[in-house]
Amino acid sequence: MAEKSVNLEQTWATAILNVFRGVGIGIANVIPGVSGGTIAAISGIYDNLVYCLGNFFRGGWRRTLAYLTPILAGMLAGFVAFAGVVDAALEAYPEQTLFFFVGLIAGSVPYLVKRAGDSRFRLRYIVPLVVALAVVVVMGLAERPPAGDPITEIDAVSALIVIAAGGVGSVAMVVPGLSGSFLLLLFGFYATMTNAARTLNFPVLALFLIGILAGLVIASKAISWLLRNFHAASYYAIVGLVLGSLVGIWPGWSGGEGSLASVLFGLLGLVLSLALGSDIKERLRARQGYRAERESELHG
Repeated sequence: MAEKSVNLEQTWATAILNVFRGVGIGIANVIPGVSGGTIAAISGIYDNLVYCLGNFFRGGWRRTLAYLTPILAGMLAGFVAFAGVVDAALEAYPEQTLFFFVGLIAGSVPYLVKRAGDSRFRLRYIVPLVVALAVVVVMGLAERPPAGDPITEIDAVSALIVIAAGGVGSVAMVVPGLSGSFLLLLFGFYATMTNAARTLNFPVLALFLIGILAGLVIASKAISWLLRNFHAASYYAIVGLVLGSLVGIWPGWSGGEGSLASVLFGLLGLVLSLALGSDIKERLRARQGYRAERESELHG
C-alpha cells in the first residue's frame, strides 16, 4: 500500500499543537528505554517528521522548516525543562513513573494499527511485526555491555568513529521503540558521548552532531521509502518495535504500598494515549461541518 499523502500545511493552532507534540518527544528522550519516535508515532506526526528530515530541500525548504520549527522548539523545551522533573520522578517514584509510560506506549498500539491503513490483518504482516518485536525484546533483555574507554583526542580514525556514533544514536530518534543509549552501549560509543557532554569536549560534540544530522537524513530517507512502498507492513513493524520496547521499561511489580498508584498511573497513561490516537479531532470537524451545512440550509 502506498504511503499516505504528507501534508505539511499548518495553521497557528496546528503549530501550537506541534510544539506540545515536540515537548512530548523531548521528554521521551529523557526516559531510559523510551524512544522519541514512539511519541511521534502516537501523536500522529511520524510520517510527516521522517519525510521532512529525509527530504528537507524537496518541495521547498521554507515550508519544511516552518513545519519542523515548532516541533524542534518543543523538543528542546521538553528536554531542558522536564529533564530534571523526570529524573526526580524516576528517583522518587520509579515504579509509578515507568507504569505511566508503559500505559502510554501500550495505548498507542490500536492507533498504530489503524495508521497501517489496511482494513484487515494479512498474514504477510506477521513477519515484520515478529522480527521487529524480537529485535527489541532481545535488546531489552540483553545484559548491558561495559561502557568502555571514552575517546577524548581526535585524529582521522577517531573522528570517523565519533561521526559513526552520532549516526547510530540518531537512528533511535526516528525509529520507534529503539533506545539510543543502548545502541551506543552496544557499539561501544556510550562512554565517549557522556564524557564529551560532561567535560564539554566541543570537538567531539561537534563531530557527534555531524553524525546525528547525517544519520537522521539517511535513516529518515530509508523509513520514508519504506512507508511509501510498504506502508502497512512498515507500520506493523513499528507496532512490533513499540510492543518490544515495553520489555525494556517494565519496572516489575513490587506489590507494596505504591502498587495501587502504579496501576492508576498506568491507566492514566493508557487513557491519555488512547485519547491522542482517537478520531476526536476528525469527529469534531465533521460535526462542525454538519452544523455549518444545516445553518446554510436553514438560512438558504
